[in-house]
Amino acid sequence: MFTYSPLSGLKRPPSSMTPAQRLTYAQDALASGNTADMKAAYDAIINDSGASAQYTTAQLGIQLSGVPQVLVQIAADPSTLSTGGNALNTVQDFITSHGLDPTYMVAAAGQLAAAKLAGATLTTMDYAMGAMGILLGAAYTDSGSTSYNIIHGNSGKADAGLFLAPAVADVASLSSGDPLNQFITQLDSFISGL
Repeated sequence: MFTYSPLSGLKRPPSSMTPAQRLTYAQDALASGNTADMKAAYDAIINDSGASAQYTTAQLGIQLSGVPQVLVQIAADPSTLSTGGNALNTVQDFITSHGLDPTYMVAAAGQLAAAKLAGATLTTMDYAMGAMGILLGAAYTDSGSTSYNIIHGNSGKADAGLFLAPAVADVASLSSGDPLNQFITQLDSFISGL
């Protein structure tokens, strides 16, 4: 009896693959959720161009960064962005305590922008992730490479707001009680208030 595993391709060295094979390899690694496989795939595909390669690289980076954990918590209670909550201005504590690597998220912002330029369609949450990457990168630079805390005066404010704008438009037709609408609207307000 023969069996097929969609992840069997992950055992082959990426250096011997074509760009199309590397893309499939990276997509399989992303679907697997296995951190080691995702890191190997990220390294294998990071220099590949094209909308799909850039988009997949960004998705791998977003997952590897661990930062979506922060956004999931915020999305569960968006009021942490608008009621003086400290979900983002103390994000460094969360990063440190959970062993996260925001450099992947910072890179993902550029990769998402490149993917969009190359013709990829971004989702509402892709825009939120990209905006977060921009803010985190600016926070790190602003702090002299010591902290990812997103505080008032963040130099990425304008770019993050522009990046998030399509998501704000996307959720405009949703009801005000819709969790995605609340999250995106309050993230936009948070960015505007920086």
